[in-house]
Amino acid sequence: MSQITRNQKRAINALLKYPTVEQAAGAIGVNSRTVFRWLDDPGFRLELSRVEGEALDRIGRRLLVMSEQALSAIQDILDDPKKPGNTNKRLAAALILDQTMKLRELRNIESRLSDLEKAVF
Repeated sequence: MSQITRNQKRAINALLKYPTVEQAAGAIGVNSRTVFRWLDDPGFRLELSRVEGEALDRIGRRLLVMSEQALSAIQDILDDPKKPGNTNKRLAAALILDQTMKLRELRNIESRLSDLEKAVF
């Protein structure tokens, strides 16, 4: 982990929580120009990238857990197609499974790209 300040750590957490740099800066009580300056610092960007990666990994794990639930919902629909609420269940299950497949594709591409980079460099 790179050497970043306590305020920079707070800024990283705020950047993951708020949609704009200005809102993130306001939330931690610093000027947005300060956060933009930090974003130009390679050490800060590296730490931000690491924390973002951890957040994406958590999201991916949750999505995989939800995929199991989505498959169970589809099974329930197949078992009792006329049951009330099946339309919403089907839509939610389809969305979850679609996003899971997209995540899988992206992870596959990321892995292959990493392998190519290692081979070239």
